[in-house]
Amino acid sequence: MGDDTVPSGAVVEVPIMDDLAAFTGDFVLDIDRAWDLVHDFTQTWAAGPLGEWCEL
Repeated sequence: MGDDTVPSGAVVEVPIMDDLAAFTGDFVLDIDRAWDLVHDFTQTWAAGPLGEWCEL
């Protein structure tokens, strides 16, 4: 889940490939937190610290 960087009702557009995808604040992380999670995952392959996974 998001880290309150953006209010849960706000919408943020994120570039993915050649398109923009809209995410609510419930799924937005601060860039430093996001990179830390990606780094930890690539080192340990443990998805637990990434939070709850939801089908989009």
